[in-house]
Amino acid sequence: MSSRERIDRELERLQSMLPPWREKLRDEAQFWPQFDALVARILDRTVDADRGFVRRRVERMLAQEGVVRPPAQEVPPARRRR
Repeated sequence: MSSRERIDRELERLQSMLPPWREKLRDEAQFWPQFDALVARILDRTVDADRGFVRRRVERMLAQEGVVRPPAQEVPPARRRR
């Protein structure tokens, strides 16, 4: 499986989780740290050349699902590997 195929699968799985997850959400403040942690895990396994692609897909995913990120928050940067 290519890197892009793996990324697509992970992002599709994340997007499919959004509706039931948001439906059961008690506090909006809990959503973003959890969501961002999942996105960061994807970014951590993504080569530099594909990180912009992931960030654009995440923003498009949120827009398609009608999820609005609070001001001053953005897709988290990938943690640097040593």
